[in-house]
Amino acid sequence: THIAAHNSKINAIAQLFASEARARAKEADEALARDQSWGPLHGVPVTIKEPFLMVNTPSTLNSRRLKNYIAPDDSVLVKRVKSAGAVILGKTNVPANLQGYQVKGDIYPEGKNPHRVECSPGGSTGGGAAAVAAGMTALELGQDGGGSLRIPAHFCGVFCQKPTDKTIPRYGMIPFPKEARGFLVNLVQAGPIGRSIDDLQLLWKI
Repeated sequence: THIAAHNSKINAIAQLFASEARARAKEADEALARDQSWGPLHGVPVTIKEPFLMVNTPSTLNSRRLKNYIAPDDSVLVKRVKSAGAVILGKTNVPANLQGYQVKGDIYPEGKNPHRVECSPGGSTGGGAAAVAAGMTALELGQDGGGSLRIPAHFCGVFCQKPTDKTIPRYGMIPFPKEARGFLVNLVQAGPIGRSIDDLQLLWKI
């Protein structure tokens, strides 16, 4: 309901998995009623930055270049978030090719700052930071190369963490060519956005 009321104004969530999320949330409630726990994120709403591979969903980087790319598998981190019991609400908006402080691209409507819609949420995890700041999601799985978590978190008034290199598995963070190598690849780290340090720590451990 909150997403339906506000997402059209700020375009934070680019791909909304409404029916799947409702079904998963119902299953989470039923499991709790049976005293079953799926893990530390049991029933917690989480969003995923658009480039992360999530099976049968687009990872386009908001670019015509990848407009028809559908992920064949889940990234390592998406698998971990799912196995921890999360309800994945959708994938969040990014600038074209993850470049820029404004969330503008070829495919999705322009992302806005939830505090002032005439302003940018920052890039490139701008949709994710906006979704967390607007209360649409509890946690965002994002990524950062040259400020892509830190800048949107600052612009939107939320918390983020850019982990140290080689502490987080990279497979499936972005549809890279198999031969991609070098410092630009190594610079990009996956990391959480949340409304508190405790929330960051929870997703970091997962």
